[in-house]
Order: sequence, then structure tokens, then C-alpha cells
Amino acid sequence: MSLTTSWATARRHPSEHARFSLPNAIYFLLKFRQDLAAFEHRSLKGRMELYFWWRFLGRRDYPDFDWVLTEEDVAFTRHLDPMTLISAYPRCVAYWLGGTSDDVLDEAALRPLLLQDRYVIGPTSATIPRFLGMLIDSRSDLRQHMDLGTFAGQLAALTWWETHGQCEYPRLAWSTRDAWARLNELNEDDGSELFPVPRFLSLLVDSRPDLRSTMDLSTFSGRLAALLWWDGHGQHEYPRLHWLTDSTWRSLNQPADANLDPAFMVPRFLPPLLEGRPDLRSALDLSTFAGRLGALMWWDADGRREYPRLIWRTSPVFDWLNELVTPELSEIGPVPRFVAALVASRPDLYQHFDLNSFAGWLDVLHWWDRHGRHEYRGLCWPVHGTWDSLSQPAREQPDPVFALPRFLAPLIASRPDLRAQLSLSSFADRLAVLAWWDTSGRKEYPRLVWRTSTVFGWLNEMVPSDANAAFLLPRFLEPLIETRPDLHGYRQHDRLSALLALLDWWQNYGKHEYPGLEWSTRDTWDRLATLDAAADSAAATVPTFLRQVHQDRFDLREAFDLRHNGGVEGLLHWWETAGRNEYPALAHLSSIAASRGGAASHVVRERVRPLGVNVVGFPQGVLGLGEDARMAGRVLQQAGIDVVLVNAPMSGPARIDTSVTSMLSAELKYSASLFCLPPPEMVRLALEGGRRMIETDTYRIGAWPWELPHWPSAFGSTHRFVHEVWAQSRFVEAVYARLGGPKVHRMPMAVTLPLPRKPERERFGLSIDRFLFYLMFDGNSWLSRKNPVAGVRAFQQAFAHGQKSVGLVIKAMNVHDDNPIWREIVEIAAADDRITIVSERMDRQDTVDFMACCDAYISLHRSEGFGRIIAEAMLLGQPVVVTNFSGNVDFCDAETAYLVDGELVPLKPDEYLFHEGQYWCNPDIDMAADQLKRLLDDSAERNHIAQAGKARIVNNYSIEEVARSYRARLRHIFGGDAL
Repeated sequence: MSLTTSWATARRHPSEHARFSLPNAIYFLLKFRQDLAAFEHRSLKGRMELYFWWRFLGRRDYPDFDWVLTEEDVAFTRHLDPMTLISAYPRCVAYWLGGTSDDVLDEAALRPLLLQDRYVIGPTSATIPRFLGMLIDSRSDLRQHMDLGTFAGQLAALTWWETHGQCEYPRLAWSTRDAWARLNELNEDDGSELFPVPRFLSLLVDSRPDLRSTMDLSTFSGRLAALLWWDGHGQHEYPRLHWLTDSTWRSLNQPADANLDPAFMVPRFLPPLLEGRPDLRSALDLSTFAGRLGALMWWDADGRREYPRLIWRTSPVFDWLNELVTPELSEIGPVPRFVAALVASRPDLYQHFDLNSFAGWLDVLHWWDRHGRHEYRGLCWPVHGTWDSLSQPAREQPDPVFALPRFLAPLIASRPDLRAQLSLSSFADRLAVLAWWDTSGRKEYPRLVWRTSTVFGWLNEMVPSDANAAFLLPRFLEPLIETRPDLHGYRQHDRLSALLALLDWWQNYGKHEYPGLEWSTRDTWDRLATLDAAADSAAATVPTFLRQVHQDRFDLREAFDLRHNGGVEGLLHWWETAGRNEYPALAHLSSIAASRGGAASHVVRERVRPLGVNVVGFPQGVLGLGEDARMAGRVLQQAGIDVVLVNAPMSGPARIDTSVTSMLSAELKYSASLFCLPPPEMVRLALEGGRRMIETDTYRIGAWPWELPHWPSAFGSTHRFVHEVWAQSRFVEAVYARLGGPKVHRMPMAVTLPLPRKPERERFGLSIDRFLFYLMFDGNSWLSRKNPVAGVRAFQQAFAHGQKSVGLVIKAMNVHDDNPIWREIVEIAAADDRITIVSERMDRQDTVDFMACCDAYISLHRSEGFGRIIAEAMLLGQPVVVTNFSGNVDFCDAETAYLVDGELVPLKPDEYLFHEGQYWCNPDIDMAADQLKRLLDDSAERNHIAQAGKARIVNNYSIEEVARSYRARLRHIFGGDAL
């Protein structure tokens, strides 16, 4: 681990020499992740559990860091007695079981103890080992669903271990096979003459009131009910419990009378089944042939689905009808015996299907596939084999390129409409057949398969031209030109003029005539624009198109010898001054070639990366951090500096903002990197897979927002991740300056807004006849810091409940109903009809329109690193009532804002991350109420302050002004003449 991230491995908590002392990175995670709150790091047991949690789960999430124990910690653990480990440190052992690599615990000593039988399942001999109960006790998600004192809990534990547990805990192999086998044994010795049931069944029935009320296992009807329930539901609800009911069903499914014709033999269950059903008894007389045939059809249509485990094999009746024979028209292949008779018996079929033609048989196939097989479920014609056979390549091919299917030639021959327009005799004719199939044929015959994509893929492949290997042309072009006399003039496409004519013909005509053929002319243009790969270095900067122009023209070959620098430079000069006018179709290729290293440029910077800035953060996130990254990109563009935006490679907000898509890059491209992330996110970046960005060769700048007056100790030496820090306010500058190490520069943030388009109150459900104050905040930030309740209380104190000429709008997003601060706001608003809550998410333009609808902004925050929304409200020309503390005082003073003083107070636990040793400001609500009344009562002063505030933002925080600051600082970083 490099010096920039070595702080993470230093052990300091609770002290350097304590057993299992926590590294800085683990201590940070303990404070940062709420799911680790259950670990008591002040006790040895808690730290040991945290270590084994890390080995089992934590290091998967943070691959750039590892926690390695000291020799003393290893020795302490190995001297613990195995039984002591299991009894005193069960969570450690449970986490250890989830690992696979060598570790500090003695597997050979622990294994026998963990595998000891601990729980017996009812009166059976099935058992559950000790370790499974220990795992359940160590995990709250398992304890909620698995009580090993009940049969249901025991089944759940066995199932969980088999489906999930043994994968999650691979260190200890235990098979549930023996337990299931003992549960599934048939109880042959229960003394009953009824059919036997498995040992688990009585436990299962006793554990479920819904089964106990309907299944008396001492009676035949009860066992039959259990049999039916098991086959219908039980075996699906309990897939690892097995009751092989086949022998019982087999007895019921034996023939009732073995002396009858086998085709109409009925099973033993059928007479009593029909006798018990009046709806069938009156219609199906099993003593007659018609009755048995009706029963046969009923069984195949309905009975087998109503009684899925009762079996009547009707197949002998249908076997003869389904026997395959070869019709006179042998091209169609074998068909079932019933087909001809069925078509002949139905006028609606024989009037439309001519079985003497290939097309007619295809129609029958299609009808059977769509309708017939559903009407006659007992009749079987496996047409997929016929379709597959017809779709195979024909034995004799007119052209191996096309691989024509077997059905094509007879189909065309059997249809006069196709014979009149299609032929397979020439390349162009076969292209027409391809086009017909893709546009019409595949729709008419959806079960016939001709994968034309393979043909088109081969034809469309870009290959070197037969005439000139320098050109990549589609494979189909050569034979198409030879086939069509009107294209013979393009044969000499080794010459650039012929190639350009071909490109023009294809773009205007060819691609429309042959829609299945594809020639991406961009590839050809790109090929022409690439730099020549000639061995002689002098011509290495000549793009292919210019080299070809030179080769085609005697006057250029005579004037410019490309073996020498002078000839190359002369040709390049000729192109820029005259050539591009003679070849207007090629003029655009100059800029493409130049962007790739260029025909006209010979300057190569001796740098690993080009000058510019990579802005790393959440540029596509709809939140303040995302706006910081996007705004930094715009400022750098305004400053004339090359820039890309890079999404930090870690979990973060949804990437839904598409306004900067053209600026995105997956990798660091330029020589400087600007990290628009707060310090906790920088720590996550170092731990979750972004360490390569921190340890890269770029000049690293931390544009780190921070809202509190001190640097938390949990961050350690994180500030050394960067070469310098850009602080967005004097407040933040003071925090970083006290750390020492990297240089700190105050770099104001740009503030800009799109112009309001529809600032209409009706759109947002706002009152049109009130003076509207408003609050705005994001629930993803800490509401304890944003302090919106203070703004609501100040509004109510300033204006009596009966004063209807004013209103307060609360614009919130990402708020959660379980947040006590938010619940308090909702309750207050419910009791005051002047207060309106707007909580839906808005895009940037709608947000600006919403802000512009209102009259004055309130921010009684406890601390802000900068205060972007305050600045945006001021930019809209609105008066603001704000706390006189932290980052916003850079632009909020008595001339530009209505300030509210307050008391500096220490942070309490759970009020904010890393609260230790921090303080912030509690704004005075009485003073805030006075300022709100003053703002409303004196319109002249209100307008004066609002205009002064707008001027302050425009003069000091416009994109142009901030761009000048960025450019000046980057010129110093890169060197005075670098930009």
C-alpha cells in the first residue's frame, strides 16, 4: 500500500498495543456503516467479532484494503480452547465458518465439536448438529424464521443449510442427506392395514392446524386426503421431504378388466370415479363402444388434468392413427396416417389445401401447427421435425455462398406468383430471393427457417478490395458489380475517383435497392482518414486518402516525393491550399485525420497524458455533489481547458442526469484529476475499488466539500491522497489549512442557473395571492444539519396563525417517513394551512421554475460548507434569511442577506457523522422571526438587499469569474505557458 493510503492500516483504536486493535480504515467503517453498530469495539470480544466479520464479509466490499493480524493477536487466538471458542466467542466461530482461506482457528480441533448432534427431530432418528444452532443464534435474519424447538423450524434450518448455508459457510461440510433420509422412511410397522405413510407425515400434520382438521391418518379417507394433498401441494411446499406415492397410485391404475380389447381397457379407478360423478355418469356408458370412446376423449381433454396422478394410457388407440407414412409428394417427408383422412373429412380443409402440391402441404403443416394440434390433442404430428428437415440446406446449391434451404426451390416451383418474379440463376436474382424472404416469405411461412443473417453477415463483411488492398470494401460488392452491367463502370475501384463514385451510388441508391446488404461507409471514410502505415517515416503522417490521391495523379507524383520530408510537407501544403477544393467530397477527412495525430501537425508533447482535467465524482447524480462535478466541468470548458467527467467507480446515486453524457469518460484521460467528493467518499473510493485513481500519475486536487469546523480523527491522513485542496469557502479553507501537508487554495464554486421558463405557481399547487417564503433540502443530507424545523418555527412565530397574506413552502426530496425531524415538519404543516409541502423529484429546469415562483428563501442551517441553494436563490434576485455561520458568510453579509446569529454548541451523538469534538451554530429563532417580519414589512429595503445579493453572486461566482480562477491556478500547476 502506497504512502497515500498507508494511513488505513495503522492501528490506533482503542490503542496501538491493545489486542485486536482496529486499523484506521476499520474504525472509519465502524463509524460510517450503520450495519456495524452492533459491534462493541471497546471490548476484546467485540473487536474479535469485527475481525472475523471482516474476513467473512467486509473485505469483499473493500478489495483495496486488508486487515492483517499481529503475531500477538494470532498467538492469543490459537491458545484458546476449542470449546471455549464455541461457548464464549460463537459469533467469531460463525463468521470463521464462512471463510475458506487459512486462518487463525484450528479447524481440526473445532470440526468434531461443531458436528456433534445437538437436536433430535421428534420421534425420528434424524438429528441436527451443534454448529447449525450456533449459526442461527448468531444471525438475526435466521433467528426470526428458524426455531429449532419446532418441527417447522427444524425443516427450515435443514432447507436453508442445503440451499444457502453450505455455500455461505464452505469451511465446514455437512450433508443433510442422512437427516432427510431418516425423515422420509416409510413407517411400515405402524400396525395398520392401510397403505403406509412416511415418518415425517404425522409430525407435519400435527404441526399444521389446517391439515389436522381434514386428515385423520388412521382412516383410509384421511390417508387418501393426505395422498392427494401431498401430490397437489405438499411435495411442492416441502421439496426435500419425499413420499413416493407411485405404488399406491399404480394399484389404482391397474386395468379393471384385463380381458377387454387393449385399446379400450379402462383402469380400476374409472368405474367408481364415474359412479361418483353424476355429470359424467349420464353421458359416458362404459358398457358401449361409444361410451368408452367418449370416456377416452373426455379423459384426454379434461380427466387427466383433474386427476394428474390417476393414469389411463390412451396411447394404444391413437398409435395407429399417428403412425407415419410417406405421401405421394415425397418432398414433404413422412406424415401421420390420420392427416389425409382428416383433411378429406373436413370441407373447410379440403377446399383450401391441395395435397397434390408442395405449397398445399406447407399450408396443412401451418394449419396443424396453429390450430389442428389444439383441436385434436390425442392426435400427434411432430411437425417441428418436418419444419427442421425442410429448413436444412439443399443438397445441390447454385452458389455455396447462399446456402439455400431445401424448401426454397420446390416452393418457388409450386407457386405461379413466385415463379413469375423470382429465380435462382444469378447473383442478383438470388439477392432478390433474399429480399423477398426477409420482407414477405418469413411472414407467410413462420415455421420455415432460413437464417439470412448468416448470409448477409458474410456478404457484409469488410475485406480488402481485390483491386487495392488499401481499401476495405464489403464482400458483396465485387460480385454485385459483375452481375449488373449498369455498375461495370465502377470496376476500377482501385482508383479513388471510382471508389468515390461507388460510395455515392451506394449512399443514394444501393442501400435502398438492397436493404439486407449493409455497407457502413463510415468505415471506408475512416479507413481513408487513417494515417498511412508506410515503413518510411517521412510518409507516416500522410492519411490514406491523400496517399491515394497522390498515387492516382501523375502531376502530384512528379511534384512530391513522399520518401522525403520535403515531399510530404509539400503534399500537405498542396492539400490545405488547393486539394481540398478539387476534392470537396474528401474535405471533411482532413479534420478526422488531424484529430488522430494529424497530417498537418508534427508537434508531440513529451507527456504521459495530455494537459487537461479529469473531474471525478457523481456527475450524473441528481444531488449537490453531482451539481458540483457538472459545474466544475462547465467552468473548465469556459476556461478553455480540456476536461472529462468520470463517474467514481463505487456505489453511489443513480446515474440519471444525461446533460453531461458527451463529457463522460470511463478512465482518467488528462494530467490532472479534480475529485469533487467529500472526505468520507474519498475514503470509500480508496477502499471500494478506486484506489488506482488515487495512486495514479495525475496531479490530484481535492475539491472536497465539508460542513464542520474540524477534521475528524477517523479520516486519519486522507488529506494526503491529493497534492492540493481547493476549498469552496474560507470556512472550509480553515479546516484544511490546520492539517498541514497539501497546499490549500480557496477556489470559489461557480453558481449559475438556467433562465426560468414557466415560473407559474399553479403548476406547483401554490397560492397565487400570498407572499411565499420557502425552504429546500435533500433528505440524503442530514436534516439535523439542514435544520428545517427552525425555519418552520421562525415562520410561525413571525406571523400569527390568522395572517393569511403569507405562506411557507417546504420543498423536500428523498425524505423518509421514519425520520423524526421530517415527521415533526409534517405534523406542523398538517395543522397550519399556510404551509405547503412539495416532495416530488423535479428536474433542473422545473426546480428553477419552482424557486422563481417564490419570494424569499430561508436557510436556518447549523453549518454549510458553501451553501449552493442560498447562492442560487440570491442569483434569482430573491432576499434570503440565513444563519450567520460557516461557508455562506463569504457571500452573505449585512448588505446582501438577512443574517441570523446563534449559539455555537457541541454536536451530540447521532446528530451527524464523526460528531466527536465538533460544534456548529444553533440559530436564534426569535431573531430569525424578527428578520422575517422585517423582510416582509420593508419592501424597499428588501429589494435593495436582494439586488445587492444578486450582484455579489454575479460578480464573484459566475462561470466566467470562476473560470479565470481555475485557469490561473492550473497555469501555475502545468507551467506558465502550458495553457
